[in-house]
Amino acid sequence: MASGGQTVDAYAHIKGFMTPHDLRRLNELVHGNSGLLTETSGRAGLGPRYRVIDGLTIRKHLPEVEQYGEFRVRPVVEGLVGEPLRLMSSPRRSMRVQVYDRRSHGFRWHVDGHSYAALLTLTNTNRGSTHIVAPGLSRVLRFLLYPCYAVPQVFSLCPYREIRTEAGDLLLLPGGRVLHRGVTLDEHGERTLLVYGYDEADKRRSRIRDWIATRLNY
Repeated sequence: MASGGQTVDAYAHIKGFMTPHDLRRLNELVHGNSGLLTETSGRAGLGPRYRVIDGLTIRKHLPEVEQYGEFRVRPVVEGLVGEPLRLMSSPRRSMRVQVYDRRSHGFRWHVDGHSYAALLTLTNTNRGSTHIVAPGLSRVLRFLLYPCYAVPQVFSLCPYREIRTEAGDLLLLPGGRVLHRGVTLDEHGERTLLVYGYDEADKRRSRIRDWIATRLNY
């Protein structure tokens, strides 16, 4: 069960997941290597806007981020979903550092190309949050996602839950099944996330979704 009485079918929010030592260490590591961050373009408003360190760069320069996901995050996520998982097959998108530090930064309504997303919050001083549409309604709306891709604001008319995580919290989403987005509320401050994308061990890679993601994201 997640906090607030929600099941992992919708989301799981584990408050205080990280120890103070791990939180401090990873914050120092990420912010000490801020030169690795690149700004996404948003692709004419169709893609996300944030600063990012992709999975290839993490493996080369920040192996501790990869190790934390493998040995600390993934076992907990597997326990919640009840089956073995692996990082998604795209080496660039399988894990990321995402920094939202401008009012324009955010992630439009979408569903993920991977089954589960684990969002680990390192800092949140700009009231950044994640919005999630309930699984039942998401199953209906996902058929409208691509026809309405140019006008994602229409999905904001639907009921959704706002989840604001604090430093050290872990948020697990069945991102391939629920419609969700990331928003930034304050002009000043920063939200920094470590994001790990997981698939079932036997899931086949979708080349079409990979092609779309790399052209709309980064």
